[in-house]
Amino acid sequence: MTTSSIAVLIIAVAMAAPAWAQESVGEPMQRKATEASADRLLDDALLSSPEKRAEAQALLGQAPPTTGDRDEMGAAHYKRGLAALQLGRQSQVVSEMGKAAELLSHPGERSDAHYYQGQAMLNIGQWAKAIPVLQAANRDEQAPSSVMRNLALIAEQYGKLGNMEGASATLKDCQAQSGRMVSMQAETRNPTFSTWRRVNLMRCEIALHAAQGQVAEIEPLMRKVIAAYEDAPNTRNTYVVGNRYQQLAENLRAQDKLAEAENEARTALAIFQRTVGPASQRTGAALQALGRIIAEQGRVKDGEALARKGLDVIQAAGLNGNGTPRVIIADILAMDYRWKDAREQFEMVRKANADDPETFEGIARRDPNYPLALLKTGSPDQALGYFNSSYDTLRAKLGDGAYATAQARGLMGAALAALGRGGEALAHFQAAVPVLTAQDDEEDQETGNRARDQKLRLILESYMDLLTSSRGVAQAAGIDPVAESFRLADGARGRSVQRALAASATRAAADNPAVAHMARRAQDVEKQMAALSGLLANAISARAEDQDGDAIEGLKKRIAALRAERADTMKQIAAKFPDYARMLNPQPFTVADVQAKLRPAEAMLAFYSAEERLYAWAIPASGAAGFASAPLGRIDLEAKVKHLRDALDLSVSGIDEIPDFDLKTASDIYTAVIAPTEAAWTQAETLFTVPHGPLGQLPLALLPTRPVVAAAVKTAAKPAAGPLFAKYRDVPWLARKAAIAQLPSVGALVTLRALPERHTPRRSFIAFGDPLFSKEQALEAAGDGSALATRGVKRRSAPKPNPDFTSDLGQLPRLPDTAEEVKSIAAVLGAEPDQDLFLQARASEAMVRKTDLSKWRVVMFATHGLVPGDLTGLDQPALALTSPEVSGDGSSGVLTMERIMGLKLDADWVVLSACNTAAGEGSGAEAVSGLGRAFFYAGARALLVSNWPVETISARLLTTDLFRRQAADPQLSRAQAMRKAMLGLMDGPGPLDGAGKEQFVYAHPTFWAPFSLVGDGG
Repeated sequence: MTTSSIAVLIIAVAMAAPAWAQESVGEPMQRKATEASADRLLDDALLSSPEKRAEAQALLGQAPPTTGDRDEMGAAHYKRGLAALQLGRQSQVVSEMGKAAELLSHPGERSDAHYYQGQAMLNIGQWAKAIPVLQAANRDEQAPSSVMRNLALIAEQYGKLGNMEGASATLKDCQAQSGRMVSMQAETRNPTFSTWRRVNLMRCEIALHAAQGQVAEIEPLMRKVIAAYEDAPNTRNTYVVGNRYQQLAENLRAQDKLAEAENEARTALAIFQRTVGPASQRTGAALQALGRIIAEQGRVKDGEALARKGLDVIQAAGLNGNGTPRVIIADILAMDYRWKDAREQFEMVRKANADDPETFEGIARRDPNYPLALLKTGSPDQALGYFNSSYDTLRAKLGDGAYATAQARGLMGAALAALGRGGEALAHFQAAVPVLTAQDDEEDQETGNRARDQKLRLILESYMDLLTSSRGVAQAAGIDPVAESFRLADGARGRSVQRALAASATRAAADNPAVAHMARRAQDVEKQMAALSGLLANAISARAEDQDGDAIEGLKKRIAALRAERADTMKQIAAKFPDYARMLNPQPFTVADVQAKLRPAEAMLAFYSAEERLYAWAIPASGAAGFASAPLGRIDLEAKVKHLRDALDLSVSGIDEIPDFDLKTASDIYTAVIAPTEAAWTQAETLFTVPHGPLGQLPLALLPTRPVVAAAVKTAAKPAAGPLFAKYRDVPWLARKAAIAQLPSVGALVTLRALPERHTPRRSFIAFGDPLFSKEQALEAAGDGSALATRGVKRRSAPKPNPDFTSDLGQLPRLPDTAEEVKSIAAVLGAEPDQDLFLQARASEAMVRKTDLSKWRVVMFATHGLVPGDLTGLDQPALALTSPEVSGDGSSGVLTMERIMGLKLDADWVVLSACNTAAGEGSGAEAVSGLGRAFFYAGARALLVSNWPVETISARLLTTDLFRRQAADPQLSRAQAMRKAMLGLMDGPGPLDGAGKEQFVYAHPTFWAPFSLVGDGG
């Protein structure tokens, strides 16, 4: 858990004292007994006013007394500690309260001073040091509930440190104290005592689970804590419940259940807004917590906006916010590769803590985004110092085989490469990368996958840049730079979708009890290893004096034992279920692996979109591989692709409004990285392409293979004579040069070509289309033709994009025109409508799952493709099907990636003819959605997927012609059939008006290029 991870759990404690302690800093100290738990902190309505803060500043500006009565001096330091607390000066709170505890003679007053000293230590990450201080508070504490509260706090610190023995012993103390409280019968006089007792006991149980890395087991206990608070009269409808919902959200985040985490974080935010107001610091912290969760979902801009708003609220409440709140913003900016902005935020934190440099250094030790920001903004020498220190610490504590050590070493390599020390960098990369790219490491299931994967990409990209820009360094070490960089790129692609596939594969295996049991156990062990690894990383990143050596050794032993258990389980799975094992742990493929599967007249073009460059590899069926790179960074490439797509998927009201396609920009992309590799693939008739990053949003078939003259660009859309768009027929599209089949990964070709030949007779075609998403749509189903028609053009509706809105199924727009497309293909392939077509109410998820789809060669879903967040609670890619309120068959309404993997297919084609089905899952996500890879796992050889909301008539003509050509010539490959259908539409006639005149032709790429063939094009 990073510094930012713990912020939400402790920020409420950081800035306010309990109500009984909020007295004028000039008055004598008077302790008032309290039975409150640690959660019962001052409401924000009672936070210190500007006058109180000024009074606190004045007090701290005075010299403390050095002579006189010990209790009077102790009381003075105690008051100074409260003043520091009001101003958020946590280190000063530790100092003042420590002095107070040494001087005060009254046990209760000493207990209070130790309690505040311990709380302040927690707020600056000194968890190990805080434990004996809180234990000292308990030795003097007389109030039973306060003893329980302190025990819960102590147990929670043992949990953060991974000290299972300490957490277990504290739980026993807590259980004993609970028994004593019950025997005292105080709860009969004050039922609230029962709530605090039960809640603090559960907090101790939660802490033990945390120490054991059992993140999933914590969730039900947290929900019980919430239920207890919601049931108690004095906490019901208070911010205390919000605190616990916020902690639940953090637990769900730790489980990588980001959709559920968002829901609980929103609940916490609503409670804070209702109970302490929108201007409270708790509301600000909740906004930041929600922003971080949303950013980790991939919605970085929205997450940043929420986090910044949260910081504004925190600062408006009188707190400086130049600690964890600003670090959260810096981390979100780093997710978006905005290194300059991230560094500015870190530097503001550094300056704000100039009088306490250790606080900032603690942040820098735990958060690698700061040295990364240094590296990426021209200070690699400073970054190297941090990475080197981290590597030395991790290597001494964990050894070179640990993921955390390898990550630090890889980042060292990146810094050395930036400093021009290529030989040293290469040695570090060669040692670190094999550990980092192993698919079975425990880190792969840890929370913060996006951030960790980003660091892996940065390391691999630096390594690739070193190999390809300084080939002499690589060759001197006996490395083929082209082959090695190709292998590295394959390892870097696809990790986020691969993780989701692995999780879904585990659940999809439920119909095989043997593999399901072993797979679930492997997954449980992975999660436990990930949680313990996070605890260990925090423990060894602390200062030496803050470390718990016994706990660190205990964590290392438990992780080693779990790693051995997982390895044994995976060995059994590999022996008994090899296909399943390959799905869980795919390995990077080499140039030789690819060439072994390519047939004559085939080649592969693979891409990698790095932060600063675009790479391309061309692999022919035999001979030397080609390579090219261009200084076209990910952000610039994304802008170019977005610009090109603006002319492709823009909703228009008339045919005349379709924009010109920017042929120059498209040609520039081809010229930059594809043209230099032509020698390796120019003889190929079929190109397998493996796009990456923004290129996954653009079918490569529509790239011109040579620059188009300016005159043609200006007149391509509407020439002086002839139908609209006719000039596009003269553009030298890549589609005219070769057939193209897209792959989700390099390994997909190897896997698909290893499948056995099919000999079982199958029916020709089955389709599910025109689903009804609400009762209202069902009532309107008889009135088809609702799509807008202008001069013969119909665009299919798409869900309205709004990053802060999750839609209900019933709000999705219907796609009535898909029924005509389904019927056209059915007629071409000789399907029987009654048996093979499932439209409207019959297009349900339950119908899909109960149908034996292995009996059909072509399986079609004509509906919306969804990505996480499109619907409330949707946390994986899915297809939208008929609402259960319409089908009445118990359907869920969506066919998720997990359900798809549980299907049994034997399909030559799966057609996903919908709105933007082929879209990746956000910036930097996979080129093809996880839906495609799930269908491959289920048994499909190839997919036909749409890249943008298609025009109805041209889409029907294109798909129908594709299958007509394959039916007429069974020897025609899928890729060639697709190419011929595209060229036929491009060069063929367009629609006629009432006078028999051709209105326009389908030569604009928005008509002929909306579909991609994904999979085996043979």
